[in-house]
Amino acid sequence: MYYTVNKTMEIIKYYHVNIDNLKEIHQEMASVGVAQYGIESSMPRASTISNVVQSEALRRVEDTKMWAGMITDIKYLQDRWCRITDERESRVLSLRLDGLSMLEIANIEGMERSGVYRILIRVCKKLSTG
Repeated sequence: MYYTVNKTMEIIKYYHVNIDNLKEIHQEMASVGVAQYGIESSMPRASTISNVVQSEALRRVEDTKMWAGMITDIKYLQDRWCRITDERESRVLSLRLDGLSMLEIANIEGMERSGVYRILIRVCKKLSTG
């Protein structure tokens, strides 16, 4: 599957928000639990989700269309990061993924906002091609 340059720009723009939302929903769902009885109630639990109800709740969240689309978009970018080999392109992409605006990136990189936009377009073309 390949996305258009515009779709890839949108994924990059909202990447940090989507990552934060996914972390938050996983934390909320992991806190949903069922009381344990017997010896298991006094034993420390591993950090993994072993409760059947919790696992099912997380599975259902991941199955919803919105969350599944968000996860797909994130994985699409993560699977293609290795295509960005230019140091400046890599820095600009990293800063944008961290949630900085194009103006903030321009100030950090010592360039115009339009230069940041052109770099991101080049990055998106690299990420969007087969």
